[in-house]
Amino acid sequence: MSTQAEEAAAALTAMQESRERLAAAANCPPARHLVFSGLMGGMVASQAAPTMVTIAIEVMLLIGVVLVIRWDRQRTGMFINGYRAGPTRPLTFGLLAFTLAALALSDWLKLSQGIVWAPLVGGVVVAVVAYFASSIWQRIYLRELRSAV
Repeated sequence: MSTQAEEAAAALTAMQESRERLAAAANCPPARHLVFSGLMGGMVASQAAPTMVTIAIEVMLLIGVVLVIRWDRQRTGMFINGYRAGPTRPLTFGLLAFTLAALALSDWLKLSQGIVWAPLVGGVVVAVVAYFASSIWQRIYLRELRSAV
């Protein structure tokens, strides 16, 4: 094998090893998916509260997002944005659409139909869906990392 081919093979091997290290770091524990699902579900469930309480809860949820970003950076040295380009994006936008639809339905049921607990049910449903979506998102991302060479 020529020196140039050996160097190319070594560079390719180093790149694959780097991607494997990145994949290992990006592999989130179940608690991370649970926190994400709680934030998503909390956004919908908070609509059951009176307006000022809802605003306070939403501020706490935003603080929770900042804490998750910090947690990720401390745990792995990076934060991977869910809206990144690639094969994960359709899942991200699907979850966003589902969450917004659940939010709208919950608000409509609360305000128009007088079912004040509807946002709580909507929040639980969104939390469950968000947990599984987060887990699936991670699998898609890891598969993308490992197959990109």
